[in-house]
Amino acid sequence: MANSSIIGKIKNKIIRGFIKDKEIIQAIDSPNIESPEKLIGTHIFDFHQNPFTINDVKTFITIQVHIPQVYYKDDVNKSFVKSNLEIWIISHVNHMKVDNIPKVTDNRNDYLSKLIDRKLNGKPDYGIGKLRLIVNIEGSYQQDYVYRKMIFEGLDLNNSLCGDGE
Repeated sequence: MANSSIIGKIKNKIIRGFIKDKEIIQAIDSPNIESPEKLIGTHIFDFHQNPFTINDVKTFITIQVHIPQVYYKDDVNKSFVKSNLEIWIISHVNHMKVDNIPKVTDNRNDYLSKLIDRKLNGKPDYGIGKLRLIVNIEGSYQQDYVYRKMIFEGLDLNNSLCGDGE
C-alpha cells in the first residue's frame, strides 16, 4: 500500500467530523447554507484555499495533510508514516466577531480553534497512538483576512489504520 493513502482518508474523516459537529457548523456561521454538507467546497476545503480568491465576508476552514517523514524498518511492509494534519481557519475581519452564539467572547478564529482542538487533540482515531496539537498560531494574509493555523501530529502504519485499508 502507498504511504500516501493516509492523506485522503484523514481529510475525509476530518471533514465528515466537522460537518456533523453542530458547534463547528454554528461557529462557521453561514446562514445561506441550508445543510452542513453544502459547506464542503464553500466553507470547508480539502486543500489550501487562497483567501485572495474569495469575495465574500465569511469564515472558512482548509485541511491539508503532510507526510514529512516515513520511517522504514527492514522493508516497505514495516514502515511508519509520520503525518501532520494542518488546519487553517480563515476569516474576513468583518466576520471575526461571534455575534450568532450567546456568551462567546472569543473572536471567531480563536473560538473555532478551541472547538477543533477539543475535537481532535489526543484522539486515537487517526492512526497509531493519539493525534497531538503541536502548533497553534495566528496571523494575517492581507488587510481583509486573518487566520489561525493549527498543526496536529500523528503516526500511522503504511497500511493505514485510518479507514478501510484499501
